[in-house]
Amino acid sequence: MSGISERSGRPDAGEVQQILDAVPFVRTLGIRVSMVDDRLTVCLPYAPHIVGNPKVPALHGGALASLLQIAATAELIRVTAARKPPRMFSQTIEYLAGAGMLDTVATATVVSRSRRYANVRVEARQGTSTRPAAVATVQFLLVE
Repeated sequence: MSGISERSGRPDAGEVQQILDAVPFVRTLGIRVSMVDDRLTVCLPYAPHIVGNPKVPALHGGALASLLQIAATAELIRVTAARKPPRMFSQTIEYLAGAGMLDTVATATVVSRSRRYANVRVEARQGTSTRPAAVATVQFLLVE
């Protein structure tokens, strides 16, 4: 790993990607992390193996839930400059619209953080839609 960015003291998107890629499921889903307009953005690219119902057609709810969790984890890694993913202990998901067979992008915001816990809010969108396909609140344990 190239180290934490000197400018902000936080890992950049490439460094967050390297930390997440240590998790095999992240690699299986093909998750990509990037910075867009100074926000960490996590993309779940469309692939046939993440389709839940080909007759609708729609992405699997579990794949969408995983994207939300991974995006929350990525943002928390960036904010805390963690070297490994924090442990999630709770996630509440609201599915708001059908997720079609398109790339899905998620952004997260750390809502609150203490020494031991963090709450992160995540939104997933598809295409140019202003309406989220799903949102989640994810809680993490920061100490082991």
